[in-house]
Parts: sequence; structure tokens; C-alpha cells
Amino acid sequence: MTRRFIGVRWWLGAAFAVVAATSTAIVVSQFSDRSERVFRSHAEQLVLNDAHVAAGRATPATLARVGKQLGVSLRIDPAPAAGDKVKGSSDGRTFVAFVPYRGETLVVTSNRPDVAAALSTINGEALRAGVIAGVVGVVVGLLLAQLIALRLRKLTIAADALAHGDFETPLRYRFRDEFGTLTYAFERMRRQLRRSFRHIEGERDRLRILLERLHEGVVTVDQHLAVQFANTEARRLLGGRLAEGDQLPEPWDGFALREFVHGLFEQDASIAQAHVRPDEERAIGLVGIPAQPEGDTVLIVLDDLTEQERRELAEREFVANAAHELRTPLTTIIGAVEVLQAGAKENAGERDRFLAHIEREAARLARLAHALLALARAHAGEERPRLEPTALQPLLQEVANDLRPRDGVAVEVECEPSLAANVNRDLLEQALRNLGENATRHTPAGRVVLRAYADGQSVRVEVDDTGVGMTAETQRHVFDRFYRGRDRDPEGFGLGLAIVRQAVRTLDGRIELDSAPGEGTRVRIVLERAKVRERVPA
Repeated sequence: MTRRFIGVRWWLGAAFAVVAATSTAIVVSQFSDRSERVFRSHAEQLVLNDAHVAAGRATPATLARVGKQLGVSLRIDPAPAAGDKVKGSSDGRTFVAFVPYRGETLVVTSNRPDVAAALSTINGEALRAGVIAGVVGVVVGLLLAQLIALRLRKLTIAADALAHGDFETPLRYRFRDEFGTLTYAFERMRRQLRRSFRHIEGERDRLRILLERLHEGVVTVDQHLAVQFANTEARRLLGGRLAEGDQLPEPWDGFALREFVHGLFEQDASIAQAHVRPDEERAIGLVGIPAQPEGDTVLIVLDDLTEQERRELAEREFVANAAHELRTPLTTIIGAVEVLQAGAKENAGERDRFLAHIEREAARLARLAHALLALARAHAGEERPRLEPTALQPLLQEVANDLRPRDGVAVEVECEPSLAANVNRDLLEQALRNLGENATRHTPAGRVVLRAYADGQSVRVEVDDTGVGMTAETQRHVFDRFYRGRDRDPEGFGLGLAIVRQAVRTLDGRIELDSAPGEGTRVRIVLERAKVRERVPA
């Protein structure tokens, strides 16, 4: 950058110097020529006057004396003169005049050292003046070039700062000349660019926040396959810490991600999709968006399909299991009815046994239908439940009376008779029944306790058992729909606790779970600000 400014300074200075020297040479030449002509003309006139005086006064015998008197040299040329004529030497030292004289020509020679000295002085001073003028022109040219170069340098530095994104340094202008006008235009452009880039930066930050909050992974990659941006989900799915400028990794065996992205830069590329399975449990969907005609980056969207495929698999398994479960009781009921119609109804013992089968299988069908209907209504959110003061001790006792625990398992209720909560009784009853049935199903010995108590303005309702407990893996998924862990009941549908979770959410409550393998399970329903102060009739 410095060399460029020095070059501008020197060639501008040289240009000014050439102009000054040329102008000075022309002026000096004109002055010297005119001065020389004046001096020569004056000397020639003097010589010619002396010649006329000598021609009038001198005779052939007195030429030497008259010439001596006039300070000239006289001689006669036999050739007749055509008229007066004067010649001078180039240095101005000698002038010769030719005038007519008695049919011949009088030649007058005059030595003029004064004229030669004057001409020499004029030429020397003119040369000295030209040199001085040239030096002054060079100095002035360099100064002007320096001023111009400095002002150009300020503009160039400002333009370079704008090119590197610096919009905060203002430009100063003192003179309203062309450079001042240009500087003012640069300053206006700087302020406008600063406003525009601040707006763009704000939009970029908002976009970055939005992209970071997406559940999908988003990655932008340039033509060199270097990552320009990657949100948190993308870094998780690609399995590494991706920073700006890092090369796009190859995170999966059997799928060339870099080759997939490289194809998006081709001229006729279109939106590409791919489905990747890094292992037996995970599934990832990829969507590649090609670069725009004037762009140099492509966009990759990564979607973790693991949970979606797991849910779809669970729902498919549920449909198969539900069909199997429906087919089994229906087959049993149909078979029992056929046996009864075939004559078994006449035998009291056989009739009661088959009626018991029908009752048991019909109850199983009813439970399945009720569970599916309750879950559908809870997820649909058809209407907000109506809340009303509800006495909890009678509700817990009713639920406890309907439970069918194994032999040796006691079902107990711990609740103050005066405790009441502002809840929807049906939803809370459904949640407690499902929790109670789950507890009795997994408690081979000991007891199951249904408990309710107040904690400030909130109400806690617990179902506590001494059963087999749950592993950490089961606790993470036990409230998911259709989930049946290895330590759960294989004959269940995986809907009971999902209904509990949805019912508690609808009541604006929360569920707390405390369990360990072999140490039992405690499920707590926390209902904030649900306590009722006045006594509620049972």
C-alpha cells in the first residue's frame, strides 16, 4: 500500500516538474531571443550610423583617420553596393556594415565587446532563472503531489476499512472541493452501510437463535466442504464439535456424507434426500438443498428419526398386540357361548364356569376399550375438565376396595377424613385406579398404600407399594404410550401409566417417581394450589 502511494507521489511530482520546466524553458527562450534581438538591432543601427558618417566625411586618403576617429575599421570594396546592409557575428562581438560609396561599397567593421558581454550575461541569467524555476516547479509539484496522495490515501484507507467490515471510523473533510465532495460521499456511504449491516447482524442473530432452537440439525457448507455454521442438534448428530472453518466429517460407515454434499454443488443439482442408519437403533434423515446461482454454500438438514421410528414401531406392535388381545377374549367368549348353546347351560356347574370365563374376558375387553378411549380423549383435549371440591378419603377408599391384589398383599388407605382437593374427580379416579392396578400387579407380597396429605396449599396423592420396583431404564420410559419394559407385565397394553400422565397434566399437576429394583415404587401426584379449606361432604 505504501509503495503505491509513493509511486503516485513521484509521478505526480514528475508531471508537475515537467510542466514547470517546459513552461520555464519556453518563457526563458522567448525572453532571451527578444533581448538578443534588441541588443543586436541597437548595435547594428550604431554601426550603420557610423558607416553613413564615414561615407560622408571620409575620402580614400582619409579612411584610416576617419575610421580611427569613429572607432571602426574602414575599407572600400570595388563592387557597387545595392543598398545598406549590416551583418553581425553569432557572439555579437563584431558587426559589419555595407553602404554605397562613390559607386563602390564602403565596408565598416565595428568591434562591440560590450554587446557580446551583454548577450552572454542575458543567456547566463536566463539559464540560471530556468534552473531555479525548474527546481521550484519540482518542489511545488512534489508538495502538491504529496497533498493529493495524502487525501487519496485517506480515501483508500477508508475504502479498505469498509471492505473489511469496519463501519465505525468516520471520514473528515475540510474543504468543499472535489476531494471534499468525494469524501462526503464516502462518509454517507459508510453511515448507510453501517445501518444496513447492523440490521443484517440483528437479523442474523435472530436467525441463529431460531436455528439453535430447532429440533432438526442445520449445517451450511462451502465449496471446499468447510463448515460455515452448525447448530447444536447438527453437532450432536454428526458426533463432534464442529466449529466454523472445520472440514465436514464422515461420521457414518456405509454413507459418504462428503460425496453427498459435493453433488449439491453441481450445476444441475436439485434437492437431495437420504436415509441413514448409523446402527440398528438409530435412524437419520438428510435433506440437501443446493447452492443458489449466486451463492457458494449448500444447506443440509438432519432429522433424528430414531424416536419417530420407535413410536411407529411401538404403535405397530400395539396394533398387533391389541388385535391379538381382542382376538383371544373374543374367541374365548364365542367358544363359551357355543358350548353353552350346545347344552352346557343345562348343567349348573358347567354353566357357571363358562359364564365366569365370559365375565372375565368381557371385563378384559372393557378395560382395553376404556383405556383406549380415555387416552384418546385426553390427547384430543376436547374440553377443559370441570374442577370441583372433592373429598379425597372416600375416593381413595373406593379405589382401594376395587383393587384385586394377590394373596398376602394388603391394600391400605392413609388420608385425613377432612382433606379435600379442587380437582376433576373422574380424571383423578382414573389416574389412581391405573396406579393402584399397576402397583398390585407388581407387588407379590407386602402392601399397597393409597395416601393423600396436604403440603401448604398443594395436595399430594401417593400410591406406595413394596413390589419389585423399576430399573432406571424403565423409569425413563414408563409413562410413554405403548411402553412395556422387560420387567413389566407382558400381558398389559402399555397404556395405563400413559393415561395417568395425561390425566395429571390435564389437572395442571405433576408426577414424581421414586423406585429401585427390589425396593418397591412410590408414585406421587402433586396438585399445586388444589387444597380446599372448608369441609366437603363425602
